[in-house]
Amino acid sequence: MNNRLKWINRQWQLGWALLAVGLVFAVVGLILPLLAGSLPFNHRIITGLGILLLGIGVSILVRYGAARRDPQAALRLVSEQRDERMQLLRARAGNRAYWVSAVMAYAVLMWVSFASNGSLPELSTDTLWFFLAAVVVVPGVVYAASLAIDQGRS
Repeated sequence: MNNRLKWINRQWQLGWALLAVGLVFAVVGLILPLLAGSLPFNHRIITGLGILLLGIGVSILVRYGAARRDPQAALRLVSEQRDERMQLLRARAGNRAYWVSAVMAYAVLMWVSFASNGSLPELSTDTLWFFLAAVVVVPGVVYAASLAIDQGRS
């Protein structure tokens, strides 16, 4: 049980560290335009990164907070994380998500390449942004769906 508790405490510390770094980034992103005036980049990038890190930190704290107080929950959580079957399912889902992202990125690159020589219409900046956002979001959805489907089958 001691090793499990050490592992959970390390995850707990990681959650707090991400929360602190995220808070620093969010505050810096909010204060930076006031201190520096006109910046050559959009300060919201720093704020957005801070919000992302805050969210990840909170999710880790929520997941491992209950496990720190309840020995049964800690046992379930550690055995779930180290279960070979679950590791295989996560690896398979990650592989599928990777291939989806690779195909999507390749398709966007080919479109831009063909558009540069006039074979296809040029993509507007907004359209390209949505394509790139999809390259980030869709593989996450594929990963989650693949994991859920594989868990349901076995």
